[in-house]
Amino acid sequence: MLRPLLILPLTLFLAACNTPGSPGFRAGSVNTGGWPFVPTSMRIYPLTHIERGSPPPAPPAQPTGPSPADNIPPQDTTPKPAEVRIIAHLEFRDAWGDSTKAVGQLVILLYGPNSTAARGTPASARDGDNPDAFGSEAQQRRYDIDLTDLKRNAELYDPATRTYRIPLSGLPEWIVNSSPNSNLRITLRAEVKSPRADGSSVQLVDEYVVTK
Repeated sequence: MLRPLLILPLTLFLAACNTPGSPGFRAGSVNTGGWPFVPTSMRIYPLTHIERGSPPPAPPAQPTGPSPADNIPPQDTTPKPAEVRIIAHLEFRDAWGDSTKAVGQLVILLYGPNSTAARGTPASARDGDNPDAFGSEAQQRRYDIDLTDLKRNAELYDPATRTYRIPLSGLPEWIVNSSPNSNLRITLRAEVKSPRADGSSVQLVDEYVVTK
């Protein structure tokens, strides 16, 4: 007779835990209400680097001397340049300083040389007259990444490094045409709004200078 009395309270307890709108974090949802591991800091991890794809093999040698090949129109065999990308690694940490995942709208800004910007201003400070300039640098590219898309979120997360590995393509020509040994200076700025349990959000920001 005691068994039904024990089952009833347990059933009521489980029902309360699954009540719609409860503060518990639910898998497959971007609702972070009550989740204790929401990110409180973000940094562009030092693994961030310029990636230069392997160049294609040299074109095959063309036949010489009288042969049927002499009657074939020459084809374009010029190797295409290897793709140049920046691989940005972003790390998020919770209130305990441990690495964690994040949701939100992520923006990565790329800054490069700007001869018209005021000189002598620290690169880490915004130019009051030009919000898209950092000292002697100007914004040249903007990348928007939707980390509220949980499928895309999972695709970008790298479990080995516990960072988000984000390839940035479509780079300016001065980066694409540079040699591996050139003295490049590329400033990246990452901004993301991290949601909180009360419905508000906190903006996390970091900057990093890529040199190789």
